[in-house]
Amino acid sequence: MFKYMKPALAAAAVVLALSGCGNAAASSPAGQASANAPEGLTTSGKLTLCIDPEYAPLEYYANGSGGDIAGFDADAARALAKHWGVEAKFEVTTFDGLMPGLQTRRCDAIFGGLYMSQARLQVADAAPVMKAGPTIVASPANVDKFKTPLDLCGHSVAAQAASSNAARITSLKDECKQAGKDEPRLTEYPKTAETVLAVINGKSDALIETNVAAAYMASQNEGKLAVASKIFPADTTFGVFTRKNNTLTPALAQALKDLQKDGTLAKIATDNKLEASIVDVG
Repeated sequence: MFKYMKPALAAAAVVLALSGCGNAAASSPAGQASANAPEGLTTSGKLTLCIDPEYAPLEYYANGSGGDIAGFDADAARALAKHWGVEAKFEVTTFDGLMPGLQTRRCDAIFGGLYMSQARLQVADAAPVMKAGPTIVASPANVDKFKTPLDLCGHSVAAQAASSNAARITSLKDECKQAGKDEPRLTEYPKTAETVLAVINGKSDALIETNVAAAYMASQNEGKLAVASKIFPADTTFGVFTRKNNTLTPALAQALKDLQKDGTLAKIATDNKLEASIVDVG
């Protein structure tokens, strides 16, 4: 928040500059940093975030194809920017372009449904924001076939390219071999929407997705998709990623704790049809 008052006309200009569905971040005038803004922002007065708006209910286009970006991550990113008194700016990229976008300074952070995997933490820092885990989505006729991970052996499984979910199916191949079963056949797609179509169209027997997104997928495809519950443990942490050893890293972690303490993140979760308990900032 601003630590000093502006004249009325300047304040009005700031209000008019707010972006996004009435839930945008407060921002400083162009080129002027807020007194609360942390060090390390690529552009003064702006928090720039790499995001792939193809992952409802975390980040997606409100009208389906463009315009305002909605979802838990988008709303939480705006709240984070507002907490610092800067403007939230989204740099849209594909899922597999998120980390390269961060490393090449297209953005200050990734607030976009990325797991805090060991591989990612070797090249970037991250602050925890949500606890989740993978699950399986299949047609209602087939969903009861999947009760344990080994039930995926011999089946075709769709996953988003370069995701931890895809890696989980790859690692399952050895377990299937050891159990004397056929390997799962993994097909990776650039977008989560394509994994849904793969199951609906019969190209894949199932898709693997985080439980955060799986329920939304099923609700949007009632009668065509169903969720197989409790196949994998909810042992995965989503993080907000920053560049390795960046001065922004500790400030971002503290800001998330502040937003959890004051109830902001819990409200954003429930507003996006998620359980408030899913928020976990460590």
